[in-house]
Amino acid sequence: MKSGSRPASTHLLLCSALVLAASLLVACSTAAPAQITVSTGRLASAPPPSACGDNQPGRYEAAGFRPRPVTTAGYRHGLLADVYQPADDPAKCRVGVVWVHGGGFTRGSRDGDAEHAWGAALASRGYVLVSIDYRLAAGEPFGLDQATGQDREAGVAHAIADAQTALRWVRSSAAELGVDPDRVAIGGTSAGAMTAAGAALTAPVDERVCTFVSVAGDIEPGWVGAAPATALFIHGDADDVVPYQSSVSAVDLLNGAGGRAELVTMAGAGHEITGVPTPDMVTAAARWLREHAADGCG
Repeated sequence: MKSGSRPASTHLLLCSALVLAASLLVACSTAAPAQITVSTGRLASAPPPSACGDNQPGRYEAAGFRPRPVTTAGYRHGLLADVYQPADDPAKCRVGVVWVHGGGFTRGSRDGDAEHAWGAALASRGYVLVSIDYRLAAGEPFGLDQATGQDREAGVAHAIADAQTALRWVRSSAAELGVDPDRVAIGGTSAGAMTAAGAALTAPVDERVCTFVSVAGDIEPGWVGAAPATALFIHGDADDVVPYQSSVSAVDLLNGAGGRAELVTMAGAGHEITGVPTPDMVTAAARWLREHAADGCG
């Protein structure tokens, strides 16, 4: 044996050690990473993970974005939609909300002060809001309880049909609009709220929206089937145009049919809440949309 050489037994021990180390290295590199779950309860400020990448803390409730300049597109022959989107948004897709203006089925437009305020408020919270025009009836403004006669009945039917067409357009144009087609809601004020409710409650099963928001609106009992869409009603208890009891009855009817509906009462407020919304109204609507659209449809 040459000076400085190791005995054969030592070589065998070294080889065994090297083989064992290599085996451990391979095992460590191929094993799945450990799953560590920390139970902290539900955080109201953090939506669940989404393939859209829209789970930033505070998103959909707090105003954390600057709205982009409004763009306008045609969603149906002769009818336009204004699109409100958040600027500098890292998300690939977002909750979409179709918004329907009021005006007693005979007046109003997609670009009124109230519609602009709702669009800017929800876009600043990370939503994409699409404010639509729809076919208007002739004559004086009316509500659902006055929608008698062929012309007025047709006016309501046309408004609902146009809103449902807008919902289909939002879904089919989801990539261009930056919307998640599986998380779409609808809302509106006064006659627009009635239109939104009709569009949500009478849609085919495969076209149902996640939820709807009604500001000083009403519904027809005949629209309510089994397991109706979830709904938030916001109504002033001093409204002398569309009675407050309309929303009280609607909530009872929807909950009685197996749905989930809630009413936010604006104490002392009248029909003026269908104009530019108060911060409390925006907060209530944004929270509802987050819980019933952003966090999961329904």
